[in-house]
Amino acid sequence: MLSTKSLKKDIMKVCDLMYKKGYICATDGNVSIRFQKHEMLITASGTHKGLLEEDDIILTDLEGNVISGQKKPSSEIMMHLEVYKTCEDVNAVIHAHPPICTAMSFSQQAIPTNYMPEAYLTFGGEIPIARYATPSTREVPEAISNFLPEHKAMVLAHHGSLTMGSNIWEAFYRLEKMENVAYVFLLARQFGKPEPLSEEKLKLLEQLCH
Repeated sequence: MLSTKSLKKDIMKVCDLMYKKGYICATDGNVSIRFQKHEMLITASGTHKGLLEEDDIILTDLEGNVISGQKKPSSEIMMHLEVYKTCEDVNAVIHAHPPICTAMSFSQQAIPTNYMPEAYLTFGGEIPIARYATPSTREVPEAISNFLPEHKAMVLAHHGSLTMGSNIWEAFYRLEKMENVAYVFLLARQFGKPEPLSEEKLKLLEQLCH
């Protein structure tokens, strides 16, 4: 079992990467890691994720009660709690504001994955868009619940992204890949009408990689 100190360092490193890649800015976004079975570490409310320190990460139980830490947990804590209660195989959750994924959600444009082999193998079908929900309210967990536990990546309409993983790096890789898929698809549309891979080619991919 990793210590809270080690897990906090992972959160700090991931937040720094997210900030440097432009997936978040200033106090945007929030990150958590399940600790033991009934607790989690989560970034504090109002903290700059590119300048995160250990004191900016709070330990709570899975009801949202603070166990240790002097600051308030992220205002989006209900979203993280919903994921951990619904998905037993998830041990890390990342909410970010990747620009292209978020912009596509403004027009309810789902992110297709059937144009690139790597994207299809990572995400399967389309990356879903959860309906708009007022941030920091019960609307958010209600909006994502329909996609859990099947989907480990989704776009939150007019809000950003939500990715999950068995550990924080898997959750981060899904975020990174999701924004890259959206970016490549956006570029492809500048050159004409993109052509997806055929069902036959997708089935062959599945056979070769499973």
